[in-house]
Amino acid sequence: MRKTLIWLIPALSLSALPAMAETVAPPKTAAEKQALRSRLDAEVDKQFRKTDSNRDGKISRAELTAVSPKNAAYFDLVDMNRDGTLSREELSAVASLMFENWVAKNG
Repeated sequence: MRKTLIWLIPALSLSALPAMAETVAPPKTAAEKQALRSRLDAEVDKQFRKTDSNRDGKISRAELTAVSPKNAAYFDLVDMNRDGTLSREELSAVASLMFENWVAKNG
């Protein structure tokens, strides 16, 4: 499951980490890691707000499909508590897994 989740952020149009991987060197210090993590967190928030079109604090399958129809298939994998919506916390957890994997491979 962990390996599956690591690849879901690009699928959900949370593009900060892939973009960072192409344009930013991996962090060498704890301060650099924290700065990059803050940047990723800001991008997760931005993309969450963009996708949550009704502003209820959750992303429904319909909202995700409206933003990216091909990515609706990943919805169930990210909906960890199986409540039928994606929370900011669920997306942040996926972002954390992906970020830590990127740092481990490149740092």
